[in-house]
Amino acid sequence: RWQANSRAALSKPFDGRPACNYCGNCGYGCPIGDKGSADVTFIRHALNSGRCLIAAETVVTRLISDPGGRITGVNVIENHQTSKKLEAPIVVLAGGAVETPRLLLNSANREFNQGLANSNGQVGRNFMDSLIWVSTGMLDTSADSFQGLPADAICWDFNAPDAIPGVVGGCRFTSSTQEIGLTGPINYARRIVPGFGAALKAGIRNSLGHAVSVSSFGEMLPNPETLIDIDTKQTDAFGLPLARIRSRLTEMDLKRLRFMAQQCRRIIESTGADRLVEEFGSYDHFSATHVFGSCRMGNDPKSSVVNACGRAHESSNLYIADASIFPSSGGGEAPSLTIQALALRIADLIASNAKDS
Repeated sequence: RWQANSRAALSKPFDGRPACNYCGNCGYGCPIGDKGSADVTFIRHALNSGRCLIAAETVVTRLISDPGGRITGVNVIENHQTSKKLEAPIVVLAGGAVETPRLLLNSANREFNQGLANSNGQVGRNFMDSLIWVSTGMLDTSADSFQGLPADAICWDFNAPDAIPGVVGGCRFTSSTQEIGLTGPINYARRIVPGFGAALKAGIRNSLGHAVSVSSFGEMLPNPETLIDIDTKQTDAFGLPLARIRSRLTEMDLKRLRFMAQQCRRIIESTGADRLVEEFGSYDHFSATHVFGSCRMGNDPKSSVVNACGRAHESSNLYIADASIFPSSGGGEAPSLTIQALALRIADLIASNAKDS
């Protein structure tokens, strides 16, 4: 059962931004500003308030803490050359499920030799990728599939943890022609239309807009072998160890992925597409499109990194506001709205505590 999928694109002008022109380029950066990404919503208004400073070309290299775990400052490098320390009474970390644990681990010191907020060894643990499968077929007539809104139709029938027979964990299905980049002749030529020269040109003319893709995003359950740590042999331009992603799929994940692939193929067949022209998924590579869980939230300081307020158990003035604090990845839901909701909630808690004190 398909339903309209809520999209962060304006159907009419709002808040100084124009209505969507349905050009289909959401995945490449909205050229006119109707897509409600953080830069044109939260950040634009924060900058206009006069109380926000964005420090471009500034890299955070480590967090500095006192012996009790309280953050006393942040080391940064400006313009790839100048190193300095910034001080703040509260630090909110939002580097994502890979870079957030990397920074905490790279901030190890004498008192916290395993990294900050990591005396329990949980920073980097419980990392979850998203399972993905995509099937693409060709219709015999054009569906103008290069325009409109990405993922404008969605199916939640198998989203619940027990919705797939014999499998723990859910998934969802969506239209995905634009999300995978089949929006113009270059990717048609590169990926799905054969030939060379005049034959290739004719093939593209006769097939542009005919491709239809269905994708599935699925849950990935935490397992002990999937985690983020730091690579002591590979460093960035500033000499800091890079994040290393260790990932494997369990048998339950593979069962879920097989179901996702079977359903995508069945849906493509039901559109009338006469052949499959492209398929890929987590059998082939990890996408890291939606990643979660490496600093997970919980009530027990022994098995989690932050509490229900997003504050680190071991540091009274360190908050984390990104998908690293998710305790689970959900049944294929995209995390952006939940990240924003958590960030707003954490901001309200910080402001409320400041007023009380």
